Amino acid sequence: MMSSKQRMLAALAYEEHDYTPCSFMLFFNQYFKSKTDRQFVQAQLELGLDAYVHVGHLRHGLHPEARCSEWVEQTKDAKYFCRRIDTPKGPLTSRVKQTANWPEEGDFPIFNDWLIPRTEEVLVKPEEDLEKLKYFFGPFADEDIDRLRDTARAAKKLADKHGLLQLGGWKGVIKPGLPPERRGNSDGGVMGCDCMAWLSGYQDVMVLSLTNPQIIAQYAQIIHEWNMRQLEIYLDVTDSDLIWRRGWYETTEFWTPQAYRDIIAPTIKRETELVHQAGRKYGYIITSAFEPLLDDILATGVDVLVGLDPAQGKGTEIRPIKDKCADRKTALWGGVSGALTVELGTAQETRDAVIEAMRVLGAGGGFILSPVDNVREDTDNAWRNTRVFIDTWKQYRK
Repeated sequence: MMSSKQRMLAALAYEEHDYTPCSFMLFFNQYFKSKTDRQFVQAQLELGLDAYVHVGHLRHGLHPEARCSEWVEQTKDAKYFCRRIDTPKGPLTSRVKQTANWPEEGDFPIFNDWLIPRTEEVLVKPEEDLEKLKYFFGPFADEDIDRLRDTARAAKKLADKHGLLQLGGWKGVIKPGLPPERRGNSDGGVMGCDCMAWLSGYQDVMVLSLTNPQIIAQYAQIIHEWNMRQLEIYLDVTDSDLIWRRGWYETTEFWTPQAYRDIIAPTIKRETELVHQAGRKYGYIITSAFEPLLDDILATGVDVLVGLDPAQGKGTEIRPIKDKCADRKTALWGGVSGALTVELGTAQETRDAVIEAMRVLGAGGGFILSPVDNVREDTDNAWRNTRVFIDTWKQYRK
């Protein structure tokens, strides 16, 4: 029998393997029950999953010449969280209104989906702030690289003990055991234009991608250069078998196919080439509304598309996507909706969805089964369906 790592790498490469692996791309309802990453991996192994071991997070930092200050303003009607980053080119300033008790003191991140509907002044105004933005993405500090190296050393030891895949890049939640109000908090990581949503909101970005695409191309290039520095560090100090980049907002819900082709795809291609030069694999997380972009995505050379959701995703019919990916030997990771099927569906719906994913996407290899993009609801129904999901996979995985 193959080790889990061998099975995962074979699936990623469209090579023969003993059976289709099942690895949850995200699994928050188990993650938040775990006190450590090691405990999280062990819990997945006890379920029989092909768990991966994340090698660790590389913390984002400002340029040494930049200074950040944060404060809270309380008015009669609302509380505002304010941030100012002073750079040699001038300040970056933002103002976020607290709703539903978020943000709060001690939890005011720079990168977070919850910022988008609460932001009244965006941190980066693309038409005037791109020279300042270069100071926002500072060089990575030696102590942060050393911290990643130490974390990666422990990850390798755990992965080698159990024969598991090592994964680097975007991580999502930095550590297990966070209190409920901080769940879903993220801190940078390998990403693309998703970053623009948190720093600039998406309305101005989408308009400028049509009216002044040169500005957004420059914006994307600054983020890409930051990605390349991260990738070089991951490739140097970790033994990541696979590195992935998040692209949840790099879809046709936000970008025209032409803007994607001109602005986003070239950055993914260069990142993929860098990772391939080191003999590693590069993955791309994108879960919805990507079928019109699929030819451009596949042309970048990424090894696996992470997050195919046939129920909640838009334009994600699995058979035509499988056919195109199989032609290019690009693997797929996903296949069943975590939110609609596992969390909210019935046991029979979950079983049927797993069987269909295995039948269509598992044909000929190149497939890793997972709920997309997460199972996060800690309910009896979600856990029952999680067990049904895993049991059905075990029954049909060959």
